[in-house]
Amino acid sequence: GGYKIFADGPFGGGTACMREPFSDRPGERGFMTLDDGGILDRMRAADAAGFQVCVHAIGDAAVERCVDLYERLLSERPRRDHRHRIEHASLIPPEVIPRIARLGLCVSAQPLFLHSEKAWLGRRLGPERSRFVYPLRALVDAGVIVGGASDAPVESTDVLHAIACCVTREGFEPARSWSPLEALRLFTRDAAYVQFDEAEKGTLAAGKRADLVVLSDDPLSVAPEDLRGIRVLRTVAGGATVHDAEQGA
Repeated sequence: GGYKIFADGPFGGGTACMREPFSDRPGERGFMTLDDGGILDRMRAADAAGFQVCVHAIGDAAVERCVDLYERLLSERPRRDHRHRIEHASLIPPEVIPRIARLGLCVSAQPLFLHSEKAWLGRRLGPERSRFVYPLRALVDAGVIVGGASDAPVESTDVLHAIACCVTREGFEPARSWSPLEALRLFTRDAAYVQFDEAEKGTLAAGKRADLVVLSDDPLSVAPEDLRGIRVLRTVAGGATVHDAEQGA
C-alpha cells in the first residue's frame, strides 16, 4: 500500500501553499504543514519500508517543493518502478510538469473538485493561475500517468459525474478538457496502475477480477453534456453481480 504525507491544505480553506498570494486574500499564500526535512524524513522511512510514497500537494509552491524532495529521495535511493505519487497536484507550475514525468511520478486526480469549486475558484486564483489549475491535459501530454480518484467522503463517489467533469470541465477552462476515452482510462486502466493493481483490475482480460459495469449508453458516443446522465444497469464485482437495476437490487 501507500504511505500518505500531507504537505499543505486545500484552496477552499486558503491553506494550499502558493507561490503568490490568493487573488481574493491579499497577503495570504497558505503554508506547508511540515518543513522540507520533516517531509523528506517521512519519505525516506516509507521508501525504506517498501511503501509507495503519496504526498498531498495542492498549491503550486507545495507541488514544486514536493517534486524537489522526490528528486532528492530518488537520487539517494534509486528505485525502479516506484510509482511514487502526488495526491491532487491541483496547480502545477508549467515548468515542473516535465520534471514530474522525468522522475516517473504518478498523479492521483479528483476531477469532481472542479464541480465543487468552479463558482469561486476563479476569484481565489485569478485569471492567470486559473488557466493552469487541474492540469490533466498537460500532465498526460507530458507522459505522466494520472489515476482517477474521488477523495470521498469529501467528494461524491459518482464516477460517471467525474468522467463528465473531465470532458466538459463544467465550463471552467474547457480548452483543457479530456476526450471521453482518456477520461474512462483515468478511472479504469490508469487508476489500477497507480495502485500497482493492473495485473488484477483496470481492464477486462482473462485472469483478472471481472470488476465491471453495464451502462445504459456508450460514453464514447453520447454528447458530452449527456455523460452524467448515463445509468449503471448492472455492477459485477469479482465475477458476481452485486447490483441489477432491472431487478431493483
